[in-house]
Amino acid sequence: MPVIRDTVVILNLILLISITAGCQKGQTADLETQQGTSPDADKSAAAFEAKLSDLLLAIKPDEPMKAERFQAVKERFKKIGLAFHDFKDKNQYYLPTPESHPEYYDENGRLKVSWRVHLLPFLGQNKLYEQFKLDEDWDSPHNAPLAENMPDVFRSPDTPADSNKTRFRIFEGKWNRELGNTLSPTTMFPRGTPTQNKHFLDGTNNTVMVIEAGPDQAVEWTSPTGLNGFYPLEELGHTSASIPVLRADGSIMAVRKMIDKNVWKNIIGPQDNTRPNWREFTEIESMLTSEELRQFNHLKQIALAFHAYRKKYGKFPLADEHLTDNKPLLSWRVHLLPYLDQTDLYNEFHLDESWDSPHNKTLLKKIPDIYQFDSQAELGNTQAMTFSGKRAPFDLGSGSTGRDITDGFINTIQFVVAAPDTAVPWTKPVDLPFDPENPVKALGNLSSPEFIAVIMDGSIRYVPQNIPAEELSHLIQHKDGNVINFRLRRIIPY
Repeated sequence: MPVIRDTVVILNLILLISITAGCQKGQTADLETQQGTSPDADKSAAAFEAKLSDLLLAIKPDEPMKAERFQAVKERFKKIGLAFHDFKDKNQYYLPTPESHPEYYDENGRLKVSWRVHLLPFLGQNKLYEQFKLDEDWDSPHNAPLAENMPDVFRSPDTPADSNKTRFRIFEGKWNRELGNTLSPTTMFPRGTPTQNKHFLDGTNNTVMVIEAGPDQAVEWTSPTGLNGFYPLEELGHTSASIPVLRADGSIMAVRKMIDKNVWKNIIGPQDNTRPNWREFTEIESMLTSEELRQFNHLKQIALAFHAYRKKYGKFPLADEHLTDNKPLLSWRVHLLPYLDQTDLYNEFHLDESWDSPHNKTLLKKIPDIYQFDSQAELGNTQAMTFSGKRAPFDLGSGSTGRDITDGFINTIQFVVAAPDTAVPWTKPVDLPFDPENPVKALGNLSSPEFIAVIMDGSIRYVPQNIPAEELSHLIQHKDGNVINFRLRRIIPY
């Protein structure tokens, strides 16, 4: 039976590719008429197998989505979510209104061109946007040729580069008239007047904005057609067991496809008076890559070790007994070893000698894996560092107590992962010098727009490089009376 089932799946996939290839732009595929010769029949077998490989990558009904693939979708969704919010910040609504631009709408209350076209200026695609005639249908003689220029942000990871079809879809709904003659949207995108933040009575974090549907639900990216919000489960198409979902607050997760159809209706409805527990139907499989998950677990263990040390000695490292003349001989990383299942290595150190004494220096290359964050870094060096100096909780001498953190653990950085060029010998009692005027400079040449910070409450967050210096300074200082006002993205592995 498994062989028969797999054969049927492959035959269906081949048939689906033939249908997709045979569809003419602007038309709906007709199974009866598309089972003939495919326009791609003259292409090489290698090209055909490549398309089949792309399709098989996406359609795995019995398997969770691979973490690497989810990350690729996530990067696109982040840009789309930001574009929607930038549009809303400028125009108060998430899409143009028929009151302001009646010429943009057809007689059914639907935009003539897709929401994707209207987001182009907020995705760095102004030149492409200016070529569209927004008062004409998406498949008009003028607009139709522009569909060949689909930006990659609307392209699924396994969508061929020459395709102009997207699987990033919204759920289309309508406005219902409730008691008291008030109007209530059934989805974030009802026909007619678009929504504003005031319409999200369930909260933007409980409302679906965009999903990735199956390949059989792909449409030309300029087409305004949305998925039917009254039958959300049926509209998902042939997908994997988990569906990438962009919520209205900009957060992104992978949701199990086969949840109750009423739950799907609840999470796409902004005013159904439900606040679901998303963890109940979010994929349990990690949405981080294996390397990211390894680093996350190591950061979590170090964070716990900090608090285990504080519990024993009454303060964060270093305790007075680990200082000589109020100065450390070895780094806090060494003194956390007993709380990281590294007691044997800890016992090899001569605690009354400097980190670079003839004996202790021989232990430099025994750096535990938990302190290594870059495979290219020199063996013995680490990027796990605190901020040290006046006004920082780690001042190269005796550490702070819990009561000293008057701003609260939730508002104070414990340690960060700095850039490789800033790495230091892991046993050396040196960390990042705190400069209130330009605190991010100490982290070195960061290769990504964000760096990782572990907060004293145990949470692990991404901090943007361009965070205002004043905000980052507040987050580093532990008793300046200020709390962080800058929203930081939390790393959640599951």
